[in-house]
Amino acid sequence: MNISIEELWSLEVGIGPAEHGVYKFGYLWLSSTFRNQFWKVNPETGSILKTYNMPGNVWGAPWVDENYLYGASTGGFIKCFTHGGEVVWTVNPHLDDFLAEAITEAWSRYIAVQFPMGLAVIRKNDGAIEWCIDWTPETREGEYGQESTFNPETGLLWVCKPTVEKNLEAYDLNGRLMHRLTLPSPPTTYACPQIWKNLMAVVCRRDVVVVDHLTGRIVWSKRFEPIKYGDWLPDYPLAGGPRTITPDGRLIVWSADGTMYCFSLETGVELWRLSLINLGYASRDCNDPWGYAGGAASDGVFIILGRNNLPASFDGLFEITKNRLFIIDYFNGSIVAVSEPKYQMSCCCKPIIAGGRIVIGSWYKDSEGREYPARYYCWRLKTLENRILRNVDYEWLGSHNHGGYVVGAILGI
Repeated sequence: MNISIEELWSLEVGIGPAEHGVYKFGYLWLSSTFRNQFWKVNPETGSILKTYNMPGNVWGAPWVDENYLYGASTGGFIKCFTHGGEVVWTVNPHLDDFLAEAITEAWSRYIAVQFPMGLAVIRKNDGAIEWCIDWTPETREGEYGQESTFNPETGLLWVCKPTVEKNLEAYDLNGRLMHRLTLPSPPTTYACPQIWKNLMAVVCRRDVVVVDHLTGRIVWSKRFEPIKYGDWLPDYPLAGGPRTITPDGRLIVWSADGTMYCFSLETGVELWRLSLINLGYASRDCNDPWGYAGGAASDGVFIILGRNNLPASFDGLFEITKNRLFIIDYFNGSIVAVSEPKYQMSCCCKPIIAGGRIVIGSWYKDSEGREYPARYYCWRLKTLENRILRNVDYEWLGSHNHGGYVVGAILGI
């Protein structure tokens, strides 16, 4: 497989995260976190076409349908806009700040929004709160948000709760509890269940867990050994956000030290392992864990923007502003292509992909607390085989299913 990487454009956000977004209806819908705005962006040029102002920071991607944009912000506010920017309704369920990476649609007529204190199911047409669940401060494990996942085949909404016990639950349209599990370790920051066929993967701080979502039973799980990485706690080897599922049922997991693992989602068998430390692209002495990088997989390749990669002429100093885009063959774990070391520290958001284009945001602060302007970057991927690249609308962070991508999304195979 021969692939080239070409940078098309970048969009400066300023001193603040270039966080998440989705590609739908031919446009990018991006979250300008510290500007308290969502942006409608031309994917060909990176130019901002419309802004949608929110009361607080927008830490997650909006949900976008044919006519409306639904977004949440700190302060606990949820707003509905027309595509033209008119505010339709505003609601606040008073479940603390919105800190998750996305909201999701559920049962077609509702959106599900998860907060540190609970989850609200809200009617799309008028903003009325249909029902809520909450968890008390005494049972919470940390302040971070998660994202619920709706399964349209079963009609169930799966929720990862930031609690020590009873932290994976499924609800029906009426808010009735249908399944409840205690995961072997608490869910990771911004954990969300990822679905492939009848299986659902959940990444926890120390474990990967695969559940049969039809029966609510654990199929297999794997515990990762503690990892010493910079000054980070060694007992959280999988700290960070969600990992990646391929269209053919492979689960790609990366640990905090930059080691990639690929498992069969059905059996739990390890198919390959790739250490970016052994290849000279990362170091365990650095304080920024790889777990917070984001990846996407389709058409035989896995794409991830590396975190604190070392420049080619490594001399013992970390170059946070010199990260790389990695393209990995997910059948055998070999690196297909690596970009030049020029990009800023990657964010935890997953790449947005469509028609051979990759869009991903960068973070704005390094492990020493130094700040710099963050950007969204857009690259074009080309193959020497001259395959026809198709546009595929697929929502990441704002989808029903937070898994991988459909076939044809990256290379048009």
